[in-house]
Amino acid sequence: MDLTPPGESFRADYRPAANAATASSSSLPSSESFKLLQWNIERGYKLQRIITELGNINADVISLQEVDVGCERTGSLNIGLEIAKALKLNYIFLSEFEELRSPLRQPQEQGGGAHGNAILTKFDVTDVTIVPHRYVKGAV
Repeated sequence: MDLTPPGESFRADYRPAANAATASSSSLPSSESFKLLQWNIERGYKLQRIITELGNINADVISLQEVDVGCERTGSLNIGLEIAKALKLNYIFLSEFEELRSPLRQPQEQGGGAHGNAILTKFDVTDVTIVPHRYVKGAV
């Protein structure tokens, strides 16, 4: 599995072609509302339950934190990609850091992949910009 390097993004669109054409953000009237969901999925340990719940909520835009890609602890799956495929959504993964494998970790905590955030949506995404933040000692 190819990993997205930290600070980079990966995109994939699993929307059916007909839905992708009609869900364009430019086709929405300015007064149209949409449903937005934010969820820290704790790496995706309970993937099927997460997919079921997200499907039930049926949000237009989903923001996920703590998304694993290729980590042993979550079956070496690309968790966000699996969710996007199951729900037929447009998918953007933003890699935060490489999750290193360590002999000190138990299998249920083992890394070996990447970790980051994801956006899944029914809409087109025309541009992705990553804004890196730097730690400044004493700033907080």
